Amino acid sequence: MPTGARCPARRLAAALTLARYVGHAVLMNADQPDVRIAEVTGHADRAAAAALLAEIWGVPVAETPVPIDLMVAFTHAGGCVLGAWVDDALIGVTVGFAGAPGSDRIYSYIAGVTRGFAGAGVGRQLKLAQRDWALQHAARYLVWTYDPLIRRNAHFNLNRLGGRVVDFVPDFYPEMSDAVNAGDLPDRFVVEWTLTEPVGGRPLPDSPAGAPVLLAPTAKAEPGVNREVLASLGDESSETAPPALRVWVPSDIEGLRTSDPAMGRRWRLAAREVFTALFEAGYRTRAVDRDGHYVFTREA
Repeated sequence: MPTGARCPARRLAAALTLARYVGHAVLMNADQPDVRIAEVTGHADRAAAAALLAEIWGVPVAETPVPIDLMVAFTHAGGCVLGAWVDDALIGVTVGFAGAPGSDRIYSYIAGVTRGFAGAGVGRQLKLAQRDWALQHAARYLVWTYDPLIRRNAHFNLNRLGGRVVDFVPDFYPEMSDAVNAGDLPDRFVVEWTLTEPVGGRPLPDSPAGAPVLLAPTAKAEPGVNREVLASLGDESSETAPPALRVWVPSDIEGLRTSDPAMGRRWRLAAREVFTALFEAGYRTRAVDRDGHYVFTREA
């Protein structure tokens, strides 16, 4: 998930105890202040949450992804706005709301943690608290989207949480101008997280190391598409289309977009072509391997 810059978290990863209960989670550490996760309810906290999201996405507060009045509306309509605090400092926010009337799905719209706490487990605890909230409200699934080229988010969503990718949508959003997405194509994977299943990733398919690689870097770090395998995806014969395929994505597409925007765009377009073909052929992914490949398998 995107991160911003604010509070340090040098020893938060050494947290010793997690206490979770209705609508509330506390990460306790003998050496550091507690990280408290709870619903955002007051206007002052909503203002802080709106400002934090603006900081994370690199836009003015007036253009925050979720303004204060919308947070009020989400809460009033039965949605879930959660914050994470260290003492009185807000360090993370996540927002979710229900789907159509009678739906058993909660849509997790946005989540962000300030840069100083990136990798310290705060994002996961926010997601687990959102999961608890959803289960308490009789939901069976959490649904959200993410940029499939951001490998750390893929690892978090699939391997750490155990979500599964159910769709690929090119240009999911219109052109975006925030600091996170500006200049890029807003393609997204749609993730479905079954809340009644144990938290955590699923085993990789048998012998994934032997699965053909459909997208990989060339010697010059350019995106290289395996055209022969790509052409086989339109054939429904199990003898032609491999049962499993791997798709490599860069370790830091955000840095690549900054240092070499043209190459970043080429990776985007190559991935768009490959993901489109895979989903049209009935392949889906539930995991990323240690080398940075999505592992796709064909569903019946």
